Amino acid sequence: MTFEWPLLLALLALIPLLFLFYVLAQRRRRAYAVRFTNLALLSQVVGKGPGVKRHIPPIIYLLGLTALLISMARPVAVLAMPQEQSAVMLVMDVSGSMAADDLQPNRMEAARSAARAFVNALPEHVQVGVVSFSEAASLNAPLSRDRDQALRAIDNLRASGGTAIGEGLVRALEHLDQRPLDAQGQRAPAQVVLLSDGVSAAGISPAEAATQAANAGVTVSTVGIGERGASPELRSGQRVGLDETALRNIAEQTGGQYFYAAEAGQLERIYASLGSQVSWVTERTEITALVAGLGALFLLVGGLLGLRWFQQFP
Repeated sequence: MTFEWPLLLALLALIPLLFLFYVLAQRRRRAYAVRFTNLALLSQVVGKGPGVKRHIPPIIYLLGLTALLISMARPVAVLAMPQEQSAVMLVMDVSGSMAADDLQPNRMEAARSAARAFVNALPEHVQVGVVSFSEAASLNAPLSRDRDQALRAIDNLRASGGTAIGEGLVRALEHLDQRPLDAQGQRAPAQVVLLSDGVSAAGISPAEAATQAANAGVTVSTVGIGERGASPELRSGQRVGLDETALRNIAEQTGGQYFYAAEAGQLERIYASLGSQVSWVTERTEITALVAGLGALFLLVGGLLGLRWFQQFP
């Protein structure tokens, strides 16, 4: 066990002082009793003493105070907790072709919109991360249940540069491979969701990256971004299209599904089929409330016993 505010543990020095005060009070009580010269008469008047029972409420009371003082230091325990585990990596195309305006206001915004809707609809137990790629790939948000982190990463994406779909997939697989193993030596289910226009011109080929995903047991679902049959012209004069065939091939090769951006509402089918597994995961958990509650319970029990047996608090 560790503590967020360990300096407050110095307050525990009050406990032995209170215990010493209690012992001195008991000795003083016995000293007063000895002043009676006729001890036989005293025993007849007072009757049998409370014995050990007298000390039980104060001891419980001191235990309660100890727990409350410990709770002030904000104790943290590392606990093994059962959790549903599954993960989704969003792989976002941020190449220059995503600046095309065949979708309004442009392909990049259409991709961001689809990605935001997908993240917001994910079940709570699913971890989500974000990878972006142009001529190279980068990790924008690591796997986490923090939806705001993923959404911020999506909102910060900007379109520029070449297109290397395979590099984006490989970067996502590398990050998924870093997930911890459970007690059985297995990783939780995972998927990759690739949002792109499907036209790759740099880096490792999409087919080779899809083979790596299939070998790793990671399915890749793809989302086509762009208008079917259109070839919009960029400011550079380059014309770009939508290669749905390439995106379908990636999905089929890995056991995933292909979706067209205009039908992105069907993305719920991706996480509906994702599944999950329950794993024991160690987490640092603050147990201040638990320790404080235990302390309050001790104080309550000590007070009730004192009232019940002696008509007074300890």
